[in-house]
Amino acid sequence: MKKTITIIIQIALLAVIVLFAFLIVKGIQKPIEFDKKRDARFSQVVDRLEDIRTAQVEYKKQNGTYTPDFDTLVNFIQTKSMPVVRKEGFVPDTLTEKEAVELEIVTRDTIFIPYMDTLFKDIKYKFSNIRQIPVGTKAKFAMDTATVMTGSKVRVKVFEAKVSTWDILDGLDEQLIINYNANKYKLDEGEEPVLKVGSLKEATNNAGNWE
Repeated sequence: MKKTITIIIQIALLAVIVLFAFLIVKGIQKPIEFDKKRDARFSQVVDRLEDIRTAQVEYKKQNGTYTPDFDTLVNFIQTKSMPVVRKEGFVPDTLTEKEAVELEIVTRDTIFIPYMDTLFKDIKYKFSNIRQIPVGTKAKFAMDTATVMTGSKVRVKVFEAKVSTWDILDGLDEQLIINYNANKYKLDEGEEPVLKVGSLKEATNNAGNWE
């Protein structure tokens, strides 16, 4: 009888040890898996923000300003073309390119190629969906434009496109999202953690806040 009880106790203790080991491993793996999923989602959103930046830069080249409207931006990229200077000929070492052009040794010709066949020919999504984040809640980016004053007193056009990290990470462990946001973003009261490109407050050369 005593032997049976001893065996039962040993089995129970072994089960407890296995359970604790499982919980410890799970506790370690949980944040690791969160980091992997977070990085994968952020990478997709960053790619989309970079496409928005590329489109806005091209829009400004042709229109002199940025647009706060995604419909306008999508229509521009889908219907307009980018100018490409094609050069033929070889510039001799004894001449500048300008001199070679004047002597007609080198010729230049500007051709126009649709944006969808150049800058955006390799995208893996429907371009009209550029306003939508590809992960999480599938929320839409918020986008706006402004004019700001630089430190040298020059007024410059700026734009900003952003999305809440809560929307990006929706469905993952809530406490780990809270921990990440608190550690990653130093925010004033009432501010929301976001992934964004550009800024409405200062001239940043359209940098992303992940860069």
